[in-house]
Order: sequence, then C-alpha cells, then structure tokens
Amino acid sequence: MKKIALYTGALLTTLAFSACDEDFTDWANPQGYPQGDDAQAVQIQLSAVPTAAIDRETAADTVDLLRFDGITNAPEGSTVTYNKLYVEGTHALPFTVEDGTIRVVTTQLDSVVENIFLSRQRTERTLALTVDAAVVTPAGAALAVTTAPVEAGYLQVTPPATESAYYLLGINGWTAADALAMTDKGNGVFEATFEVAADTWFKILPQSGINGTDIDWASVWGSNVDGDTSADAFITWMGAQAFKVGAGKSKVTIDMTNWRYSIRAVSEELYLTGSAYGWGGESGVWKQLTPVHSHDGQFWTMIYLTEGEEFKFAPQAGWGGDFGAEALTIVDHANAGLGGTGNITVGKSGWYLLYVDATAKVLETFEPNVYLIGNCAGMWTIEPENIFTVPADKDGEFVSPTFVADGELRVCVHPKADVDWWQMEFIITDGKIDYRGAGPDQARVNAGAGQNLYLNFTDGTGYLK
Repeated sequence: MKKIALYTGALLTTLAFSACDEDFTDWANPQGYPQGDDAQAVQIQLSAVPTAAIDRETAADTVDLLRFDGITNAPEGSTVTYNKLYVEGTHALPFTVEDGTIRVVTTQLDSVVENIFLSRQRTERTLALTVDAAVVTPAGAALAVTTAPVEAGYLQVTPPATESAYYLLGINGWTAADALAMTDKGNGVFEATFEVAADTWFKILPQSGINGTDIDWASVWGSNVDGDTSADAFITWMGAQAFKVGAGKSKVTIDMTNWRYSIRAVSEELYLTGSAYGWGGESGVWKQLTPVHSHDGQFWTMIYLTEGEEFKFAPQAGWGGDFGAEALTIVDHANAGLGGTGNITVGKSGWYLLYVDATAKVLETFEPNVYLIGNCAGMWTIEPENIFTVPADKDGEFVSPTFVADGELRVCVHPKADVDWWQMEFIITDGKIDYRGAGPDQARVNAGAGQNLYLNFTDGTGYLK
C-alpha cells in the first residue's frame, strides 16, 4: 500500500475493512460460518482525510484523520460503530466522530507518536492507523470488522539543535563553575557518572547556556515533572523542571538526538550466586566478579556453567537489589543457551567469559579466551596464537603457550574491542590469580623463556612451570 501523504486536499486512497463472514442471517454468532471470498466480504470504505504530513508546528488543535464513505456487502441501512483507533497496532488514540469523520486532538496524537518512537526528533514518521469497528444491521445484529492499516505522516516540533557539549547543573551546585561536564559518546549521546550523599536535584545545561560565569536559564533543559525520578524519561526544553537522583553512585545518559534521558545506579561490586553455589545461603557462596578498569558498573568473570544450572546477580554478597533474566538483555555470543524468565538458566555446559554491564543491565557471553601478551609472548598485541588452551571440565587448567622470552608476566582477556587489554588483565601472586580490576598497575612478576602458565579459574589458583 502506498504511503498516504497528508494535507493537500485530494483523496489519496480508500481503506477496505473486511469482515470474516458474509452471511447476515446470524451475525451474533459468525463463528458458525466459513470465511467468505474477500470480494463478497463486508467492507467499510474509509478515506484518508489529510494528504500531506501533519506538522505539529502548524496543525490545528484537532486533526481529521479518516472519513466514512460507505459500506458494501451489508444489508441496506446498516451503520458503523467505531470502537478503537490504534496507531501502530497497539497504541490506542482517543477520537471523536463527527459527520462520519474520525477526529483526534493533536497533542494526544503527538504524545502517542513520541512514545511509540521514543523520540522527540523532528523527522517524518509514518504511522499505521487501524480501527476496531462493527457493522450493525437495521435488525440490530452486529458484525465485528478487522481493519487493514492506513499510513499517515507526522512531524514533531523542532527541538533545539544538538550541541557539542552538555553539563549537569545541581550535582555540584547551581553556578556555571559547578557544572559537571558530560562525556561525548558520539551520535548525540553524552554520559556523566557521579556520586551524591543524599537526594539531589539537577538539570541539563548545553554549552550555549553558559555565558562566561553566568547561566542563561532559558537554555537549561530538564523534565516535564519537578523532582522526576524516572529511570527513563523525555527531556524537555519548555518549562523545564529538575530531575532528582537518590544517594549513591549513578550514571546519567542523555540522547540529544531523540531527547531522551536515563539514570542508572552504578554498582561498585557485583556478585553471582545460584544453584551451583547454594543460592548464597549460610552455607552458600557469592562469587565476586571483577570490575573492568575505567568502565564504571561493568564486570567480568571466567566461569564453568552446567546445563540446567540457574543463577542471578546482586550488587553485594547478599540478597537485595538482585536481578536475573527478567531485568537483563542477554547477548549470547558464545551460544551458552542462556535464558529464563526469573533466574538465568544455562542451556549448554562449558567454560564461558561473562561480561556484565550492571548499570545498563546487559549480560554478554564470550568464548573463554585468555591471552599471553608482552615480552613473554614476544609481542604486545592480542593474537590468536597466544590464546591459552581451555580445559574440558570445571576443575581443569588453562595452559598458556610456551614463553618465547624472559620478561614481566602479562595476561588478559579481551572480549570487547572498546575495552583495552590492560583493563581486563591479571597475573599470579603467591599462587593465586591476582586481578587488576579497577586498581592501579600491579607489582610485576617475572617469568622465563620456556615456561608455561597454568590457571585454575574454579579455585582461583595458578603457577608457572
């Protein structure tokens, strides 16, 4: 079906609404009759009223969308009752009918559009409009009608232009000197991580809102609701109120292309427990994950998972704030068969590298690749020939390639291109695997040519031989 442009005045298309039964003798019980030929089915003729994209900046307070043109294959004198108007099949839109024309309030249409596309960007959206209706005969029998979609165009209000820099006001104070700079992540996305001791209100300050030591308060963005504590919300530039964040460490992300905001608590620690760990009870275990250096709220672990095993995560070695499959986006690169609706369940036994963004609630699985790097490997790049062998069972040892030269021991995992190798490195100290985590460079351990490194990730031990 061709796209229906809105507002040039000409009738562009006709919408046929087909019912599932052409037998009018018992419309109250249509399931007793087979579906008829489409050519003989009951049809409601509706026309799209506007013929060019509805522009929120120039549109009237109400907009006419669809006009009734008639019914075919129904008894003479039948009428139509409109029950629901939907945008994109699932978003109900309030409407009125006057002289056979379906009319909507423009602000309500705008609200539905922004929530469907999660955006306030001014770009033409193509909307699929459908109607739940019924054809009623003069005798009072009614037949439900299933509709086909009609396409309509819509343009939202033009937001302020995206700028090169943004700041948070209120986290450190409300002057220009207090503004907390956000990090540019590209494509109009900016982030800032901070810690506050109590409930704190803040707004978003674009670079253009700073005039020397002064702030142009008309250029400060925020929420429609004062004290907004939503985890995700739209940013407004009109009558902006302050967002609110609770005590603790948090990450604020703004998407200034779509004018969206999110705030997430940032965990300093992350633990795992489950069916293989006694569910963390008195005799159970909470397995601690390793922080990824310079990536707040992100953690990793090398782990053996058994088919049918279940597990969850928590920000401390105890219950509270725990989360599982229902809260996570699971990206299973290693085909571990992770799933579930509450606890995370395992579909395939084996060794896996788990990478968890506890802030964004994303769990990724990777192949359990451990790399030798540096002088002992003869190179400072991540190469396939420097991968450790992987044991077949839970208690087996990972074994390095033979060292080609004397030097300081450097070992890492490197599952993600945007994380440097040293941000996920570790060594052996006194027979134990010693993870760098978020800490400073470690005291170096020397090794010799001809040696190999043996690692047991289940009991956390290692040795050179």
